[in-house]
Amino acid sequence: MDKSPFDPVTLSKIAGMELRARQVVDGILSGIHKSPYQGSSIEFLEHKEYSPGSEIKHIDWKVHARSDKYYVKQFEEETNLKCYLFLDTSGSMGYQSAGVSKYEYASNLVASLSYLLLKQSDLVGLINFRDKVLQYVPPRSRIVHLHVLLNALVGFKTAGKSDVAAALAEFEGKIGRRALIIIVSDFFDDVEKVIRRIKHFQSRKSEIILFHILDPYELTFPFETITYFESLEDDRRVLADPKSIKEHYLAGINRFIEQFKQSCYENQIEYQLINTSMPLDQVLVNFLAKRKGASSLKG
Repeated sequence: MDKSPFDPVTLSKIAGMELRARQVVDGILSGIHKSPYQGSSIEFLEHKEYSPGSEIKHIDWKVHARSDKYYVKQFEEETNLKCYLFLDTSGSMGYQSAGVSKYEYASNLVASLSYLLLKQSDLVGLINFRDKVLQYVPPRSRIVHLHVLLNALVGFKTAGKSDVAAALAEFEGKIGRRALIIIVSDFFDDVEKVIRRIKHFQSRKSEIILFHILDPYELTFPFETITYFESLEDDRRVLADPKSIKEHYLAGINRFIEQFKQSCYENQIEYQLINTSMPLDQVLVNFLAKRKGASSLKG
């Protein structure tokens, strides 16, 4: 965080992250441009074919999810969405079995979401947090704002404990009505406390989307030999035979995920479990397809 924004290493990281974000998002949008309109039916009487130059914010992703074709709503008020991206920078987000760490994956996801939303002229803000908010980048809508967001993303190292609810509490008076709030975390936290805090924003008509980031090893526990397991958030470490605890661990993590998912469903919170081996473009397509009632948030 103490590095100058003009530090060569920082600039290199920003350039690489921006390149990845643009490649992923522009690749998705290029795919949209290549989808021809074929035939018609009464289902699409209030839609028109997507064509290059149309606002992607007006694409009906529910229709796309059903038909695998792209249609634009003919009559939709053109107002900007205000989005707040909460990114967990706690110690556990630094875990990495292979490939990238959870934080690196999450940062690239946030960068791609930011670029996508800014291309739609939506306002995007960023909140980096652990057990409290560490940095806040207020929402802006100009595409040049992407560099400010990316600079914030590369300026952090994972450490400490996470408290999603505490970070949300700091923004209860700062986020107005009808915002889009996206939380990217591994949610090794008190989930019910998080849900209760989220309900405050829902009462103000905001849409909430949770990206639950986990490493493949956290989902499968493939360890075979005697292993030291070290906490990334405190000094705890334990020597254990993974074969003797694998069944208990998997039962616990699967129960945690299912209860979390069920709680989100019951409270109308959009939830997406993400394995860090999942391609980013797939995550973004799912994000666009699953967003419900997005047009009602505008204004």
